[in-house]
Amino acid sequence: MEKREYIVTKLEIMPLSPESLLSGEFDSEIKKRMEEVIETEAPLRESILLKRVLNSFSLYKLGSRLSKHFVAIENELDALKTSDNCGEIVLHNGKNEDFFRPTPIAEVRYSYQIPTAEASNALIYVIENSTKNSFTKNELLRLFINEMGWEKNGDKIEALFSDALKDERIKRSRNGRIIK
Repeated sequence: MEKREYIVTKLEIMPLSPESLLSGEFDSEIKKRMEEVIETEAPLRESILLKRVLNSFSLYKLGSRLSKHFVAIENELDALKTSDNCGEIVLHNGKNEDFFRPTPIAEVRYSYQIPTAEASNALIYVIENSTKNSFTKNELLRLFINEMGWEKNGDKIEALFSDALKDERIKRSRNGRIIK
């Protein structure tokens, strides 16, 4: 498992109204920006893709009309889509995904933005790079939080951790400890 830097796509700000975006005049620009975000940040959840592109137009709320429009454009992309454990769509760019990306110091990357497969990769990295041979769930949770660059624990982090623990590559002993 590899640890990589998380890079946030820097899109040029182009202030537009929702009506302008819905007109169809900027569909090619929306598509181009989506492709750029996927190329830079994949794998990523659909909600992050839509947020990045929406924010690049100086808009911060994705209403139902814009959401339908953006998803229709997204469906034209060549990106591979899968469903995450929580049911959200994850977009991939077809490259090797045996890595995880801790939260950068200068950015905020919340647990709900991280695909479950990436969280599983982080757990495997922690297990493989530890001097210990087995862990309790709480020990591994603390190491996971630290490795991902978070300062506090919360319900959403624990939910991501629990989903990541379901990965078949993560082994348990008969007494329930997580082992190498």
